Amino acid sequence: MRKASWLACLALCTQMTVSAAESTPKFHLDYIDYEDYIYSSGQKTQVGDQIELEMAFKYNYDKNTNARFRFETRPEENRENNKTDRFELALYHTYKTLDVNLDLELLTNDGSSGGQTLGFDLDSEYTNLRWHITDGTTFTFYPFNFDGEVGEEFYTWDVTRINYIEGSPSTVSGTKGSNSIAQKTIPGIELATKIMDVTVYGGLGVATYIHPTNPSFNLINNTSATSWERKEDLGYKFGAKFKSSGTTYTKLEYVGHTQSEETGALLESAASFYTLTRLSSFIFEGELTWTKAGTQPWEVSRSTGWFERTTTFRPIYSDYYDNTEDWVGKSDFGLSTKIGMDVTDTLTPYVLYRYQGEYFVFNEPESAHNLRTADETKSHGGLHRIGGGTYLRYGDFVVNPEFEYRRANNPVFGNATDVRSDRFLSSFKKNDYVLQLYVTYDFDGNNTFRP
Repeated sequence: MRKASWLACLALCTQMTVSAAESTPKFHLDYIDYEDYIYSSGQKTQVGDQIELEMAFKYNYDKNTNARFRFETRPEENRENNKTDRFELALYHTYKTLDVNLDLELLTNDGSSGGQTLGFDLDSEYTNLRWHITDGTTFTFYPFNFDGEVGEEFYTWDVTRINYIEGSPSTVSGTKGSNSIAQKTIPGIELATKIMDVTVYGGLGVATYIHPTNPSFNLINNTSATSWERKEDLGYKFGAKFKSSGTTYTKLEYVGHTQSEETGALLESAASFYTLTRLSSFIFEGELTWTKAGTQPWEVSRSTGWFERTTTFRPIYSDYYDNTEDWVGKSDFGLSTKIGMDVTDTLTPYVLYRYQGEYFVFNEPESAHNLRTADETKSHGGLHRIGGGTYLRYGDFVVNPEFEYRRANNPVFGNATDVRSDRFLSSFKKNDYVLQLYVTYDFDGNNTFRP
């Protein structure tokens, strides 16, 4: 879910009134972010089916130390069904020029015994050590994830999210056995410095993974492994952010890594340019995001922790005829624009237009690897999305209903009057309309960026 940060940008440009008391209570509800599909022509009522929810309570021990207890559910970021809910404990402490952030994950039904455990969230960028070298210059160490995400509306999730096989089998096949697919993100470092109103940064990271030693190994043509070895995937990123209080917020991001093929990564690299600008009572938002898909992205089952297609073994994203899907290894882009106007201090309606190229891959249901024809041979072929919505501000709450009409070049949208167990036999259509709802609460009343 990335809407919370969009609302943070909106808050920056709309100068929301801060309603928090000067003396912040030690324990309070810190924020709530809610996103849900309400209705669509293809799926009818969808409330609760694809809900994304995040909320947190905050405890302030003193000005240098605080803790957040956070709950979140994000279906698209979890592999296993019914395991989309997470409880986390985030701790923050600052000492002189050093900031310490810890993101801990609470498991309430861990293992076969159903025990409770508390440990590090092993793919979180919110566990880090940040050293303030000078005023405006920081050095940050990320032990698990050096924050390899880009995009706001077209949010990629971690570009540097990789896979590898645990168990070192002699042959990789549709039979899982005692093996499993492990997933990890790349840890690393980041150096950032602020020059006037512009912050520029760069980062490097490296992660190990296990891979067969024989050069001829290939998950499609030769799945026999003579032996296994540890290898390394190098991640890199750079970007810039510009913020002019009350008028403009702009950022440029780029992330990539070197071993996307061997690690079965969904993306090899991605870049994004985002801007939000206020001119009097008008607000303009624009985003251009580009992605390059991995050349052998693994299709992993949400429930088994192994490959999705095992009867006819196809570890790479494949269509009904067992051919590799058309977006694999391709580059494409997504474009998003919004224009809004403040009617009152609490009401900001807007119109929007979005376009996605036929090979554009990101972390939402509208991505080219999710939104496909009945036989999965083609994506939407180019998706146009027009619509509008409004921001309604009630104190510390922002309510954002949004309507969108979608037009694809290929029939990819479900048909509510034709639902069959065999996707290949179902009929799809080229048009759809969707009503979505976003609700955000922030204790400070300005929806600031938060870990």
